[in-house]
Amino acid sequence: MFCKTVWSGLHILPDGYIRLCSIGQNSNKKLDMQRARDKDGKVMHILTHSIHQIMNSDKHKEVRLFNVNHPDKWSPHCDCCENREIITNHDRNHKNKSRRIYLLKIEDDNVVSEEDYQQNKIDSEGNIDWMPSSLDIRFGNLCNQKCVMCSPAFSNLWYEEHFDYFKTNSFGQGTKITVTKNTNTGKWMEPAELQWFEDPRWWPKFEEMMPHLKHIYITGGEPMVTPAHDIMLDKLIEAGYAKNIWIEYDTNASAINNKIAQRWSHFKKVDIRASMDAIGDQYELIRFGGKWEKFQNNIKTLKQYEKDSGGIVNLLSVSTCFQIPTVYSIIESEEWCKSVGVNFHLRFLEGPARLSVSSLSDKSKQELLDYYIENRDKSDKAPMIITYLKNHMGERFYKPIEVTEFINFMNYLDGTRKTDWKLTFPQVSLMIEKNEIQKTG
Repeated sequence: MFCKTVWSGLHILPDGYIRLCSIGQNSNKKLDMQRARDKDGKVMHILTHSIHQIMNSDKHKEVRLFNVNHPDKWSPHCDCCENREIITNHDRNHKNKSRRIYLLKIEDDNVVSEEDYQQNKIDSEGNIDWMPSSLDIRFGNLCNQKCVMCSPAFSNLWYEEHFDYFKTNSFGQGTKITVTKNTNTGKWMEPAELQWFEDPRWWPKFEEMMPHLKHIYITGGEPMVTPAHDIMLDKLIEAGYAKNIWIEYDTNASAINNKIAQRWSHFKKVDIRASMDAIGDQYELIRFGGKWEKFQNNIKTLKQYEKDSGGIVNLLSVSTCFQIPTVYSIIESEEWCKSVGVNFHLRFLEGPARLSVSSLSDKSKQELLDYYIENRDKSDKAPMIITYLKNHMGERFYKPIEVTEFINFMNYLDGTRKTDWKLTFPQVSLMIEKNEIQKTG
């Protein structure tokens, strides 16, 4: 299956290392999903490898060759999009279409497309000779929230609780990052690995890519609070390339402001997905540090920017993760989105496993299946959820250790954050007590 990311995309992780795709999560160690490597097996970093080398990493070449030799099959690296296209019945116009299909909707870069990628676009080893047209970037882990499903790799506010709960000051997949405290102030110091974009080697590399870019996907951390994000937009505007570029955000929508909106007016198109996960007190527990009233007000602000921009700014959707805490909150979230006139986007969280619905017992999944079948008429997302649950039945998915870890972890966060997850999510608590405790406690 052709994917634009594999053929003309570059993905930079918060620590500056390179990965094939932003959403690929296959945990098979043989696939080595978290790191792209060069011909000598060395992990690739934006500061140590050229753009040409990165575009021809081991993963990129392997999947390109697979695309050419098996055009109607899915590479195992791409199971996330494969699963999404199954649960959306391969509908390319579905509101919850796969990442692969979303990227195909973006204007073609005139180098490679779904129609012509098999026509001698690569050499026998899978190499290409063009620059990326799509950049997927995370400027470190600076964030103003610490969501229950997140980690220090994506939010610097997680350092203290991560150290306290997991008894380690190291984190991350692939090359571990270590954080230390300033002995004088007692504050955690930001590791150099997560400040890679302050290295003088970075901006010349970005400027090398600028003329070729058609699409930039920005998330974090929280992109709107990161100064490097503003610098990047300013460089594109000043160089005259902004008008050619489609920007895409995943943001918690907590730091929307007029200065950023003024920058957006220079770009071809700006798509925004605002992360919500639940409403009211459930929102505030999951997206700890966020305030529900402020989120609602900022959605109104984004809708106004959308109206004033003449079609440039698009509040694409408000997104929610289908995870253990939200299994009974989806319909309520969907109804809220409808009430304010925004699309509702659903994601299926696969990791960390302690929060994944996949880890639950079949008894819990059947209870959820019955619930969504019964409420099918109330939710546009119910058919997707039903398909997901049916596809994740069986002992090979059940992870009782992770369910126990979910309980212990949420109890721990209640202690440090003065929350009460059982009171806030009573249906979830009852389901776990009824179906899981006797097996995992």
